[in-house]
Amino acid sequence: MRGSVVLVTGGAGFIGSHVVDRLIAAGHRPRILDTRASPWHAGVETVIGDVRRLDDVLAASRGCAAICHLAAAADVNEVHERPAWATELNALGTLNVLEAARLHGTARVVYASTVWVYSDVDAAAVDEDTPLVPPAHLYTAGKLSGELYCRSYAELYGVSSTVLRFGIPYGPRARPAAVIPAFVGRALRGEALSIAGTGDQERSFVYVEDLAEGVVRALAPEAAGRTYNLAGRETTTVRELADLVCAEVAPTAIVHTPGRSGDLRGAEISSDRAEDELGWRARTPLAEGVRRYAAWVQATPPSPEPVPAARLRPRVPAGVRRVGARLASGATDPVYAGTVALLAVLAATLAVLLGTEGDDRITAIAIIGGALLVPLWSLTATEWPAAVHRAQALGIGLLAVLSVLLLGAIDSGDLAVGRAHVLETVVLSGLLTSALHVVPRRLAAGSA
Repeated sequence: MRGSVVLVTGGAGFIGSHVVDRLIAAGHRPRILDTRASPWHAGVETVIGDVRRLDDVLAASRGCAAICHLAAAADVNEVHERPAWATELNALGTLNVLEAARLHGTARVVYASTVWVYSDVDAAAVDEDTPLVPPAHLYTAGKLSGELYCRSYAELYGVSSTVLRFGIPYGPRARPAAVIPAFVGRALRGEALSIAGTGDQERSFVYVEDLAEGVVRALAPEAAGRTYNLAGRETTTVRELADLVCAEVAPTAIVHTPGRSGDLRGAEISSDRAEDELGWRARTPLAEGVRRYAAWVQATPPSPEPVPAARLRPRVPAGVRRVGARLASGATDPVYAGTVALLAVLAATLAVLLGTEGDDRITAIAIIGGALLVPLWSLTATEWPAAVHRAQALGIGLLAVLSVLLLGAIDSGDLAVGRAHVLETVVLSGLLTSALHVVPRRLAAGSA
């Protein structure tokens, strides 16, 4: 698989950007699918899109040997506050990735799950074979549903996948709201560290560069159909983490707030399978990782807040944008609207003529078509006051639509064409043309 194209959904995000780094280092050709351009990888092929839209995933994954699916609602608090949005992103997004892999015949999907799937397990130590119980938190439910989708697509359609249960990631480019970034940021600003509950909850943190290495190793053939924990080798309580940040970054106060329901209670998480089968283990000690992250924060200027997907505008080539803007200007540009309308009526007239037999009928339709073009030309060429250009353009459009409908009725045989009809059309054309010459003069006089 070395040298092949690997799609990274969420590749502009925290973990995804580091996976892109590791893919490049390993000789792969990463492609990013995200709702925004990556601030870290300007030279990497990027598709601006949303995993909630199957068409976007299909377009981004075409020609890819594997997909590393990392796009997700990762903030547990945000999932709690926006359950419908989070479920759509985490569950439907994963389903779309697997469906795209099925349709394209993609060799492998690597799915980013979480050690939160163990949050309701009553055990002091867990591994990949530990039986899971129905989750209490929606974040866990969404991630677990993705694991079940992977299993179903493997059984039903033969889509090869690897499930990775991430420990809690931290390190450069992390979301400021995550626990270690929040603690470090507050310590650097001299603010108190806030702990939800007693602080006895155990956590298994993993430095993001180590985690990204595990994701890339999971592309190996032997990882197909397997589930791996990628967690740190140290288990620490939230209170111990706060004390560590105070010792390694800056001393500050520690306060407690009410605990949250469905929180990860914590257990010792074994990553032995990943070490045995993939040769992976977390190499960065927590204290060292916190120091490195704090140094990165102090050396890196704040990055702008990402634009929410709902407010994003798709990337459109400059040439297409210019054409689109010119087309849109037809609503206020009478000359442009008239040109388009004249061409449309002329094309409709020619289409009817090509399907017509009999010299008399051909002549009649040609005269009618010409009569329809004359008032359009008059409305287009006559100078109206600038204040009513929009009304002029709308009038052109309406007249063009009526003309095309009339030609369509003639072509279908719903409207007979005789000498009387030809004469009536010519007379009405002349009257309308004369009126269109008078109207702008009246308007100009009224505005003077």
